[in-house]
Amino acid sequence: MIEKQNKIIIVDNSEDELERLGKVFLEIGVGCRTFLYATDYDAEPLKNVRIAFFDINLTLGKEFLSGEEKEEIIANHSAVLNDLAYAIEQFISIENGPYALIFWTKNKELIDAFIQYVNERKIAIPNPIIITHIDKTQITDDNVGTLPQLVLDLLNSNEKIKFLFDLENNAKKSGENTLNRIYDILPKNDPWGESQQLFEDLDKVLSKIAASTLGFGHAKENPKKAVYEGLLPILNYEFLNSESNINWNDIVAQLNQAQKYNDIVSPDINIQHKVNALYHIEEYNKQTKDTRGCIIEIDKNNPELIASFGINNYDTWFNDLIPIDDKIIRKAIRGSSKMIALEFSAACDYSNKKNRINKYILGVVTDHFDIDTFLNKVRRSESSYHIGGCCFQHNNTNYNIWLNLNYVFGTFENDERFGNPLFILKKEIMDMLGNKYASHISRIGITSF
Repeated sequence: MIEKQNKIIIVDNSEDELERLGKVFLEIGVGCRTFLYATDYDAEPLKNVRIAFFDINLTLGKEFLSGEEKEEIIANHSAVLNDLAYAIEQFISIENGPYALIFWTKNKELIDAFIQYVNERKIAIPNPIIITHIDKTQITDDNVGTLPQLVLDLLNSNEKIKFLFDLENNAKKSGENTLNRIYDILPKNDPWGESQQLFEDLDKVLSKIAASTLGFGHAKENPKKAVYEGLLPILNYEFLNSESNINWNDIVAQLNQAQKYNDIVSPDINIQHKVNALYHIEEYNKQTKDTRGCIIEIDKNNPELIASFGINNYDTWFNDLIPIDDKIIRKAIRGSSKMIALEFSAACDYSNKKNRINKYILGVVTDHFDIDTFLNKVRRSESSYHIGGCCFQHNNTNYNIWLNLNYVFGTFENDERFGNPLFILKKEIMDMLGNKYASHISRIGITSF
């Protein structure tokens, strides 16, 4: 779908200035949207803005100049600063992502005052990765064509900022190159001006890719996922081999300086949990309970229900699965836990939608706790598996997922014992679980005396 691009926006209260500045980007082939500021602007805030130009005095006829200190500027010109904060809130969504904020001003003290004003009042506007300025009065008709290069020079002065733009740009180029590579392998037998055979051949190629990647049945149910997943190896190749003039040692300085893996630490443990979820969890959305990796809640408070799985007492079963010596911690973790069933049919069976009884494994989802401190690893059974060996953050809650490899059963997705699905584990971590389970059931027993 072709949509409006918001990558570069210019907001000004002068229509003449908007036309003059917007024309500069147009002439060099760079997309730019211009907005005439008005206090009654009420359109939906924009997302995916990467460069935003704002006239620092949107509601004044001319820029006020002042030799005052920041505190005096804030006290004497709070209305102007408030209007500017309101304008940014109007035009750029709080969910926008990284962007550079460039002000038109020849009085840098106004920018410093505005930053302090926003921080002191804790105004909820999207936080830019860089704030800089250009003196609009120095951009004359004679040198206005240098404006795009001036902006590039500002952004290229910081390697980390360059990386953020480089990442998005190379992702876009990788998509373009993937499309071109698919197009290049198709025969061009249509007469000029026609494309019927071309699209028929494209249909056949993509259909084959989809069915081979996701399996025939699943591809028919979700052709978009099947086609895109099938194109990922090509896209990945293009992305990995994309050109970049980034100094990568600056981007991953911690990696460059580390002597061993444990020297690399996350800025915050919650961020690490979010990264784990980003890689390994997807939301339950229109799938079914027999989807490979689907985690389904089971009512742990129903004795008859859990007894149908061969569990006489949930508390005892939980304590064996996750042995915690501290009674207070154990009770709290167990009380907030959720009993689950995880679908883990073989990948090939799932992909080919083979007629089967679905395979599920029982386990629990617990709130995060300090495993190294409270888990009794000596008493922990070999059948107790902490999936991924890590914590995941889902819906702003940190979870550990534990499975009991001895409690595997077969049933259908409409099993009345099943509650609501929680989320779905992605393929990579499910393949790891498959290897772990295969190792568990094939372990050799030893008779000892």
